[in-house]
Amino acid sequence: MSWLGSLAIYIALYVAIVGIALGAVAAITQSRRFLHAARFATYTVFGSITVASVVLVHAFLTHDFSIKYVAGFSDHTMPTFYLLGAFWGGQAGSLLFWIWKVVLFTAICVYVNRRSYQDFMPWVMSVCMTVTAALLLILVFGSNPFEGYQLIDDPTVGQGLNPLLQTPKMILHPPALLTGMASMTIPFAFAIAALLSGNLSNTWVKAARTWILIPWLFLTVGNILGGMWAYEELGWGGYWAWDPVENASFLPWLTATALIHSLLIQERRGMLKRWNVGLMIATFLLTLFGTYITRSGLIESVHSFAQSEIGPYFLTLLITFAVSSIALFIWRWKDLKADQRLDSPVSREAAFIFNNWMFLSMTAVVLFGTLWPRIREALTGSEIAMGPQWFNRWMIPMGLLLLLMMGVGTIIAWRKANWKNFQRNFVIPIAASIVLTPLSLVAYWFGRGQHLGVIPDEVQALYAITAILLCYFVGATIVQEFYRGMSARRRAHDESWTESFVRLCLKQKRRYGGYIVHLGIVFAFLAFAGNAMKIEKDISLKLGESVTIGDYTLTYNGLHDQHYRERIMYTATMPVERNGRHLFNMNPGRAVYHTTQEMPISEIDIRSTPMEDLYVALVNFDPSGETAAFKVFVGPFTWFFWFGGVILILGTLICLWPTRESIDSLRPGSSGLGRAAVFGMLTALTFSPIVIWTAESHTDWGSAARYSLISQAESEALPPPLPTSLEIGEHYAIDDEGV
Repeated sequence: MSWLGSLAIYIALYVAIVGIALGAVAAITQSRRFLHAARFATYTVFGSITVASVVLVHAFLTHDFSIKYVAGFSDHTMPTFYLLGAFWGGQAGSLLFWIWKVVLFTAICVYVNRRSYQDFMPWVMSVCMTVTAALLLILVFGSNPFEGYQLIDDPTVGQGLNPLLQTPKMILHPPALLTGMASMTIPFAFAIAALLSGNLSNTWVKAARTWILIPWLFLTVGNILGGMWAYEELGWGGYWAWDPVENASFLPWLTATALIHSLLIQERRGMLKRWNVGLMIATFLLTLFGTYITRSGLIESVHSFAQSEIGPYFLTLLITFAVSSIALFIWRWKDLKADQRLDSPVSREAAFIFNNWMFLSMTAVVLFGTLWPRIREALTGSEIAMGPQWFNRWMIPMGLLLLLMMGVGTIIAWRKANWKNFQRNFVIPIAASIVLTPLSLVAYWFGRGQHLGVIPDEVQALYAITAILLCYFVGATIVQEFYRGMSARRRAHDESWTESFVRLCLKQKRRYGGYIVHLGIVFAFLAFAGNAMKIEKDISLKLGESVTIGDYTLTYNGLHDQHYRERIMYTATMPVERNGRHLFNMNPGRAVYHTTQEMPISEIDIRSTPMEDLYVALVNFDPSGETAAFKVFVGPFTWFFWFGGVILILGTLICLWPTRESIDSLRPGSSGLGRAAVFGMLTALTFSPIVIWTAESHTDWGSAARYSLISQAESEALPPPLPTSLEIGEHYAIDDEGV
């Protein structure tokens, strides 16, 4: 079947190139015939890429190891869930998945707007087909997923997927990020269409405002799932470490967030036209840049692709789109003059502009910190590391300023604020933050904080207190806005508080959905503030020994092993007590895979509550089980990061909730069914992180879903795990010859 997949991508490449020309001719001549032909080309490319994707999935499900990609990322023992995930587990498959998402969203955009934006759509199709054709060229000539072996060289078994990737979160995290980056093509195409057509009014903003929320939503989900994976699998004790690949997905998120806010200013006041086009171009280029650095070998990361031949292809693609887009931008620079100017530096517009500068400054810091080590190495030959401390030194103050302006921008007046506006909107939030912050700190200290046994340094304490103060301020502004809106509805329509809340969100989705997004950010900052009180210990315990961290006492009661067909799982038993009372048992583990014994995988045990997380990782152990080394964390408020992520996504979905008119434009007469379908899909996406979190807390996916226990006789036939240490002169046999 590999021939069919190869044929499909070749057909898609040919039709995409033809589609570029058809769209351009339709835009220039306003010919309906060419317009319909361009639409047909778009749908054809989508169909061809879908066929290629189905062929690759079929090859994984049927274990067709005659295809190199299938043999390299799967084996006979993998369950269906991970076989599907192997599709994007490697470079070639992830690129095919990206292309499929680009053409999927292009086809949806073309169908949804088949009766609207007729000045833009031919150019939009041409731009989208240009992106598709460029990616297909890389796929065909640089990383073909259907490349096979010679008949005599066909393997009978596969190498399997990296054990670190065999978790539900890691199966969902990459496609979420890839979807976000791929769908960024659509708003980018609208911006370029505006430049090409010369129609630089707010029309393209109206068309793109929904499309920019879709990639932003998927980037958000992808980053949250990636944080969960890092927190539970890598043993960092945290969910973010400023890893270069993390930064690659964070960069377009930052600029897209700035763009979402400034689009609102252009739509309302006719300002920031140049800002918006420039931000849109920068966001799209950052998606290509992120893909380039993870596939070129430019940076080293725990979850980047190895250096390959397609790095130069992506660099060429990045430079080509950068030069052409910036040239168009400069060409239309004079025509992008704003309709109005800023009336006052004390206004909502000014607050949004300040927010944009903060987002761009944060983008510059992350970009510099990611690239400078490589630039320095190329220039001087010396290596330097830009670790989390360097990033935090710059990002924390800017993040706090951004949090402050989030609250100010919510309640400050448009055009020009005055003293009356200050009295009406600012007094209650300021008073609430001043009163509640010290009360909360005192309550936490006497409730849990005094047991942690650690006092943060002055700078950390200042940052933490400031973050909590601003969280109360922003939270109060949001509550105040909801209270006023709900009270007005109750007076006008005699509704209950619950009904008024729901109807308020549905009637003004963008405004109140945005407030809910801001509330999710507030919860995330509360988790960031808790990091200042985090304590950690690296300990080595003998059998029966205990260690106290905070007010928890953990005792090492031994190690037991379970043999599975492809791994041995070593699990420690650690009863946890507080004040002499048994609370629960912690069972951190370490898996040794027979095929990759040089890379043991941690199975971290976490007990999470809104107040704090107790986190235990088994780092190493003596082969006899008499001694084991552990990494233990107590992290206050970490739970609120995940909770805030869910709230943030929920708010975005409210903003995206379709109107009756948009549903009717898709399929007249079926708006109820359409709404139900959209609601079901978006709700599933919203709660997928928390569902996965809950499922994994009760299920050992690595064993229950993937492996079955084997008998003792079978386990004796398996190769033994590598020892944790060797003494001088000691040897360890791994085969008949011995090493």
